[in-house]
Amino acid sequence: MKTLFLLLPAFLFSFSLRAQITMEQTLAYINGKLGAKCTIEVVHGIVIARYYENGTLFREDKVSLKELDLKRMGYEAKDKIFFIPCRGDDDCVDRKLFDTKIRRQYSRFSFVLDTNKKSVDGMMKAFSHMSKLAASPKYSSSEPFE
Repeated sequence: MKTLFLLLPAFLFSFSLRAQITMEQTLAYINGKLGAKCTIEVVHGIVIARYYENGTLFREDKVSLKELDLKRMGYEAKDKIFFIPCRGDDDCVDRKLFDTKIRRQYSRFSFVLDTNKKSVDGMMKAFSHMSKLAASPKYSSSEPFE
């Protein structure tokens, strides 16, 4: 019985340590899924995605998390595209192509993602978590993405 009381605080402490998944952990999860072809970061509620080809930056997308419609996130398995549409009919994603120096607005945030359903569901949870963290610093969740 004495052993149980000694182990209980350690268990509760370890549980509290994993109670909150941080923004850094969320970004590490997403970037791990995207691989070397794309990296994302969040700066003051703006998601910045940088796309690379053969190690060279060729595209950058910027979008406010507030402008994304997370309820309509999806995955096009045929084209291997994970996407998050903008709210409403507006174009909210600012895309800059460095090789052609073209800058345009787009109606969805998208990534090439060659994966399975479990990882797609995990990405959806991670983007939802990231959005909630950016909107409210007091938000916390211990639910794993996968």
